[in-house]
Amino acid sequence: MATIQITLDDKEKEKVDVLFKQLGMTTSGAIKIFLSQSLQNQGLPFTPQLKKHYHEIKAIHPQIAKDGSLIIPDDAPQDIKDWINNG
Repeated sequence: MATIQITLDDKEKEKVDVLFKQLGMTTSGAIKIFLSQSLQNQGLPFTPQLKKHYHEIKAIHPQIAKDGSLIIPDDAPQDIKDWINNG
């Protein structure tokens, strides 16, 4: 068997240990799952994305229709439209 070593801040290590214990696994087990899923997907098992910063988020100005529903501007970001429409 091979060994992989990573370096984490002590507090970060404690937090992930607690998180994965709540999920019924060890941190080592979670890393093994990550690696297995990476192989199965032939890539990362999630879509990497940058966090949106509040100063970069475009304000939307919805209108209220006569029936009381929201009219979302066509140029609103798709994730905002999805959130409004699907909750």
